[in-house]
Amino acid sequence: MKPNYNYKIASVVFEKDKIGLNEAFDWIVNNNYKVKRSVENDTQYIFNQFSNKYLKCKGYNNCITKQLNEQVNLIIAFKI
Repeated sequence: MKPNYNYKIASVVFEKDKIGLNEAFDWIVNNNYKVKRSVENDTQYIFNQFSNKYLKCKGYNNCITKQLNEQVNLIIAFKI
């Protein structure tokens, strides 16, 4: 039986001034995250693990950011 966690990693976010796109992609693959969809803005590369629609539908309506290091942040969606 699969465990039922009250959180999901919604996105993995990389700071552009700290890491290149190829390095970010390698980090995603080497750490067993998915490369479903990526978004780029002026300062970040964002690899979404789940769509916002899916998360809201499943009741993950709250988010926090957890900094792993200077380069990588996780956006964690959770249920209350």
